[in-house]
Amino acid sequence: MGDTLRKIILGVLGAVAVVLSGCDDDETYAFTNADSVATQRVVPGGNSVVVHYVRNAGTATWKRFEVRLTVPEQESWKGGTIDLEQETKPGELARFIGYLAGPAQPGLHTVKGVIQLKGLPFGDPVELQMEVTCSDGRFCNGEERFANGQCVPGAAPCDDSTECTVDTCDEQTKSCQQTATGECAVCQAGPTCTPDCAGKVCGDNGCGSECGACPSGEACAQAIFQCKPETQAGTCRSPLPLLADGVPLIGDHTIDGDTSGGIHQVVPSCNRTSTAVETVYTFTTTQRLGLEARVSGYDTVLHLRKKRTADGAADCLDDAAAKTVACSDDSSPPGDYGSRITVALDPGTYYLIVDGFDAAQFGTFSLKVRFAAEGCVPKCDGVYCGGSDGCGGNCGVCGDGQACVKGRCLPNPCTPSCDGKECGDDGCGGQCGFCPDEKLCVLATGLCQSFPECNHMKPSCSPGCAETEFCGSDCVCHPVNGPLPDLVVDKNRLKDEILFDNVYVTENSCARVEECVTGTGNRRVLRFSVEAINQGFATMTVPPPAERPDLFTFSPCHGHFHFSGFASYALLDTQGRTVLNGRKQAYCMEDTQRVVEGPAVQCSKEFDCENQGIQRGWSDLYGNTLDCQWLDITDVAPGDYQIQVTLNTSRALQEVTLDNNTAIVPVTIPPPPP
Repeated sequence: MGDTLRKIILGVLGAVAVVLSGCDDDETYAFTNADSVATQRVVPGGNSVVVHYVRNAGTATWKRFEVRLTVPEQESWKGGTIDLEQETKPGELARFIGYLAGPAQPGLHTVKGVIQLKGLPFGDPVELQMEVTCSDGRFCNGEERFANGQCVPGAAPCDDSTECTVDTCDEQTKSCQQTATGECAVCQAGPTCTPDCAGKVCGDNGCGSECGACPSGEACAQAIFQCKPETQAGTCRSPLPLLADGVPLIGDHTIDGDTSGGIHQVVPSCNRTSTAVETVYTFTTTQRLGLEARVSGYDTVLHLRKKRTADGAADCLDDAAAKTVACSDDSSPPGDYGSRITVALDPGTYYLIVDGFDAAQFGTFSLKVRFAAEGCVPKCDGVYCGGSDGCGGNCGVCGDGQACVKGRCLPNPCTPSCDGKECGDDGCGGQCGFCPDEKLCVLATGLCQSFPECNHMKPSCSPGCAETEFCGSDCVCHPVNGPLPDLVVDKNRLKDEILFDNVYVTENSCARVEECVTGTGNRRVLRFSVEAINQGFATMTVPPPAERPDLFTFSPCHGHFHFSGFASYALLDTQGRTVLNGRKQAYCMEDTQRVVEGPAVQCSKEFDCENQGIQRGWSDLYGNTLDCQWLDITDVAPGDYQIQVTLNTSRALQEVTLDNNTAIVPVTIPPPPP
C-alpha cells in the first residue's frame, strides 16, 4: 500500500472518511462515536489523564502514532494530543489516552477534538465531556473543593456528629445511613418544644409523640384528636352509600362530605406514605359502566377498590396495589391538588375512597361522579367545561355568572384586570402583556424583572469567594466544610414500583400540554415512582417563585409552580445506550416522609408546594400514578432495558456531591396486550 493520501470522500456510516489508495483494494478510515462515553474528571489548572473511545468504522487497521486525537486550543483549554493506545482493527473499539491541562474554571466543559491520520483530520469533530473538579470520585473521604485557587479536602459526608447514632458510609452507592440508638431513636422536636395535649385523647402532641392510644376496636380521628369506633359510618366496615336507594347510577351526581371526623385505615396505592383520614363510599352496578369521579376541597387522593370475596370489608382494607382498581393523586380537572379517576367498570360492588395526601389534609370536600353506559369512559383530561366527554355528554357546566372559555370557567361578564400589571393573566383568559426577552414575568406582581444569570454548568461567583469558601453550582459562595443537602434516589422504590399502563391523550391533556408524550390518542407508558431523599446535613431550599421565576415553571394544569429541571428520565438499552429521553421533570419539592432518625432531623413536615424545599432526613415522593411520572414507550419494541433517573439535572441546587444523583434499574418491556 502506498503512503500517499489520495482523496477524501463522504458517506461512510455518516462520517467523513479518508481513503488510502495504492494497492488493489482501497482502505477507508472512518469512525463512529463510542457506545458509551463517560464524563471525565480533570483537575482545575493541572494535567490530568484523559481517555476517549470511538469505534473503527472503516476498513483499515489503525496504527499507533499514525491515528491520533488532537484537541486544539479553545476557550480556556490549552489543547494537546491524545495517542491511540494500541493497534485497532476494523469494528474494534479504539482507546485514546493522554494528558490534557484543565482550566481553573470548575464545572462541566465540552471540549472538541479531531481525529487525524498522519496529521490529516477525518470524520466530524468529537466532543469530550470534561468535569473540571477537585473531587477524586470517592464519596466517603469527603468531597474535595476548589477554594482560594487550590484543591482542599472536604468534611466527612456521613458523620452527623451525634454520639447516639451509628453512621455508615457506603462507597458503592455513595449513600449514608444513620442508625439511631437509645433516646435518639425517638423523634425529638427540640428543647423548646412544649407538648400540647389539652383536650386531646389521641393524636400528635406537636413534639413528635402521641397524646394517647385508643382502645381495641377504636382508632384516632386525627383531625379532632378523639377515638372513634373502627365501624363508624364512612369506614370500610360501614361504608356510606354513594347514592340514595332508587337513584340510578347513570348520569351526574354531586356528593358533599367531610373527612374531619374520619379515621385512618387504608393507604392509597398512589401515595404509599399517606396517613390521612378517609371517607369510604360504596355502590353496586349490575352492568358494565364507565366512571369519572373528581374530588376537591383540599390536597386529596381518590382511589377505588372492588369487593372480590364474601368479606367486602377485608377487600376494602387490602392495601395491595393489585387490589386497587384506580387511584389518583393530583389531576386536572379538578386542579388545586384535587384528584380524578376514570375507569371502565365490570358488574360488582365497589368502594370509592376519599383520602388525603398526608395527615394534615382533611376537611370538607365535593365529590362529583359521572357514570356512563356500556363501559364508555369519559375523556375530559385538562378540560373543566364544555366540549364532548366522548360518551354523549360534556366535560362540565359552569356555574351562574360564569362562561366556558377554552375549557375553563371564567367570570361572565368578565372585565380584564391589568391595573399596575405589565404581564401575566388578565383574569379573562387573556394576557396583560409580555416581557422582553431579557426579562421574566413575576406572576405575583405582574411586573417584568431581570434576574441574575448563573451558568450552573460552569458557575462563577461575583464578588469572589473568601479563602475558606468555594463557588457552588448555584453561583453562591459556600464554606468548604459547611453543611449541605445531598439528594439520592431510592433505588429500591424505583425498581419495585414499575408498571405498564395505557393513557388516552388529547390536545388538552396535561400530559400533552406539558410535553410528557410524543403524540395523542392511546399511548403506552412505563410508569415508575421516584423518591428523592435528602441525606445531607442541610435543608434543600429554593427561593419562592415570586422572587425567582427563572427557577420555576407554572403548571396551568395543576395550578401551581414546579421547580424546573429537578429530574430527568431516560430509557437505556442493556449496554447503557440511550433509547429515548423523557421530559426534564419539574417537581413541586416538598416533605413527604421522614426517612432518617436522629435528634437533628425535624419531626414534622415543613415544606409543601406553596413553600418548596426538602428538610434534612426527609424525602419527596412522586408516585407512579401521577401525570408525566412515566416514559412514553408507545414506539419502543419489547425487550430488556434500563430506567435511568437523575436528580438536580440543571445543577441549580448546590449539594454535597452530584456523583450520587443517578439511579439505574433493569426493566423488561413485555409485548403490548392484544
